[in-house]
Amino acid sequence: MALFTFVSCSTSQISVNKQEMKKIKTVAIMKFDTAESINKQVAKDCEESFKGHFISIQKKVVERDKLDAILKEIEKSHTGIYDNPIEIGRISGADALLFGEVTEYKEEVRRVKYNEYDKKTKKNIEKEKDKKFFTFQVNIRLVSTTDGNVILTLKNKYPESSYEMTDSTTLVRYRERVLNQMGEDLKKALEEN
Repeated sequence: MALFTFVSCSTSQISVNKQEMKKIKTVAIMKFDTAESINKQVAKDCEESFKGHFISIQKKVVERDKLDAILKEIEKSHTGIYDNPIEIGRISGADALLFGEVTEYKEEVRRVKYNEYDKKTKKNIEKEKDKKFFTFQVNIRLVSTTDGNVILTLKNKYPESSYEMTDSTTLVRYRERVLNQMGEDLKKALEEN
């Protein structure tokens, strides 16, 4: 009987089968997918971030070069097992495959309304100003190479944040902050009883 724990941390929504997660010693991080408009480098940066997260929770990670070589051989042989996690796990030695998808990644400036208290009139006055909005959404799932079942899902709960125009936060910094928090949330979720 699979027991999933649903954890809602500060910035992440996590579903994890802790019993199955304990069995995972080695993870292969597959190439993350992206929406068409998103630069592929964003996906690579996310892959590297999750590589670090899994190492920090004491999991071994199959080296990308080794995994790419295995997948190229599978493609050449036309065996049709490219999408078969059990077969990829057998060949790579991974207990689980991490799949990810970056569905949103953008920056925009929007005009927003806000209220400001006027001390003279003792009333709220409606005003407008420009604000920066950053959107970053990543969805993760860890799939067992033993039976093909999903062991873990993880996504950032708040994909959009706004900042004052004078704030030095950039879209890259925002993404890094979200990814770091997701790693912390993953650690916490696995440590909880």
